[in-house]
Amino acid sequence: MRYLAPSPWRSVVVTALLAGAPGCLALKVDQDEIGREVAKLRKEVAQSQETLARASSLSDELDKKLVQIEEVLRSNQAGLGARVDQLEGEVQALRGDVENADNRATAVNQELGEARADLDARLKQLEEKLNEATNIPESKTELFAEADRQFKAKKYKNSRRLWRTYESRYPDDPKLPEVKFNIGLTYFSERDYKAALGEFYNVVQESAESPVVPDALYYSGLAFAKLGQCENAIAYFDALRQKKTKAPEEYKKKAAEQIDLLKKDAGDMCLDKDTPAPPK
Repeated sequence: MRYLAPSPWRSVVVTALLAGAPGCLALKVDQDEIGREVAKLRKEVAQSQETLARASSLSDELDKKLVQIEEVLRSNQAGLGARVDQLEGEVQALRGDVENADNRATAVNQELGEARADLDARLKQLEEKLNEATNIPESKTELFAEADRQFKAKKYKNSRRLWRTYESRYPDDPKLPEVKFNIGLTYFSERDYKAALGEFYNVVQESAESPVVPDALYYSGLAFAKLGQCENAIAYFDALRQKKTKAPEEYKKKAAEQIDLLKKDAGDMCLDKDTPAPPK
């Protein structure tokens, strides 16, 4: 047989039986009440432990979630910072591009402005030339005056064109020798001395009695001197000094000065002077 160790509850029962029947009934009731209380307490304890375990589990899970959230936040902050840095770099680059584009636009606008100004100036010149080319006065007096005005403005080609128009319109006009001399003078002013000499020669040969002949002789002498042909220059200046030439004294004086100057030239201006032979 198994030996059963006496339990506290068994001792209580034995004692109750020894005490008599009524006492035993009261003890049984207390015992059941105590049992129920103990069972209730055990249940509550078990529930409390289960609740504590659940709370602990939830706390652990919450801690994990918090750790995950912090990691996500840190990762997002790092990513956000990197993105912000990238965006700042892109914005900075865009600002640089905008500034460069603005600078280029400014340079282009300035270049266009300068080109436009240059074009306007050229168009103005062309308009002036066109007006001058087409604006030929109808009357003789106005034509002569306009040709003279163009010459004084150093617009020699326009002046010559107007003198030529005068020459063709009025071939028998008394002022024709003067007109021809003025044509020669436009060539002389442009340093086209050979063309000038041709016009001056026509004046001397065709209008010997004209008051403008001394002018033609003097400027012929100057033109030959400019070409280095001093002998021809001296011949014209000498002709101007002759008594038969009705030249003002001032012209004769200037002609003498030019002859003096050319005779003293050592070959710097006169190309037709004989050069001395080299010493043996």
